[in-house]
Amino acid sequence: MDIEEYLRQKRELEAKKEMLETKEKVDQDKERLKREQRAKIYAEHGVTPRHQAPEHHVGHDDLHHYRVPSAGPGMWNTILLFLILVLLAVSYFMPRFGEDQIRTIAKQETGDKKIVEEEQQVEEQQQEEQQQEEEEQQQKELPEGPLFTFFAKDDEEGLFDDEGKLDGELLVVNIEKGLQYYDDFTIQLNNKEAEPILCKIDRDVQIDTNFDGKNDLKDIDLDRFKVEIDPKGSEIITSDVVPGTIETGTYEGKGDIQTTYDARCYFCLDEDCNKVDEKAESTGSTFFRVWINKELDTGNTTNTTTNRSR
Repeated sequence: MDIEEYLRQKRELEAKKEMLETKEKVDQDKERLKREQRAKIYAEHGVTPRHQAPEHHVGHDDLHHYRVPSAGPGMWNTILLFLILVLLAVSYFMPRFGEDQIRTIAKQETGDKKIVEEEQQVEEQQQEEQQQEEEEQQQKELPEGPLFTFFAKDDEEGLFDDEGKLDGELLVVNIEKGLQYYDDFTIQLNNKEAEPILCKIDRDVQIDTNFDGKNDLKDIDLDRFKVEIDPKGSEIITSDVVPGTIETGTYEGKGDIQTTYDARCYFCLDEDCNKVDEKAESTGSTFFRVWINKELDTGNTTNTTTNRSR
């Protein structure tokens, strides 16, 4: 049974109840009126309430019994019909409630928590769908950025894979003298477009100084490099070292060095690439790990390359 049917039946029951109460009151008034008329006639003719005439000598005056005059059923039926019509008219012209008002009344009278839960679910689903549509529309409106490739490689062993390893093995470097940094690597960007592009490169370095799986130091350098690349050209960066200068804490010459480079590239809007189309952005990243001065007597040499010393 839906809410509107429930309210309709409720109104009908209330109307019937009022009709019955009215009829009962009319019957009571009718009975009271009869008693009053009967008492009046008894008083006029000296008749006792038990309809027995007082004893007297037999004569020409016979004992008379009187019937109570009745007002007749027609008048009372007319009154009752009129009241029924009034109640039906009131019920018919009662204000119609909207869906929100019906739900509110149903909650107040029945305490139906299920309706509240359903409304919340519908509202949340509508919000999610609206947010998804807005995101999709924004993606359609944004122009596509330039196509490029981006990777890092070790000068001796080659390209680092997605896990920052060389052929699935970690690179371990032992540095006995000089600066205890790793610099035998390059990062390279290749422009796949037929027009020049500009790329900005951020660097994020995380260091686990005691090789326990928890990073102890970090350094984040935004726009560390800014390079212009010719159409179908390449740019190779060889000047960087890791970990380099550390933002937090002090690097003591050893640790698990995890380095991520993030590139953001744009189309150039002039010959010197002083202006770029920042709305048409494309991104890429490359990552590698290197253990510097990892002690070899720990017994943990699994998945490492041949130790490199210098």
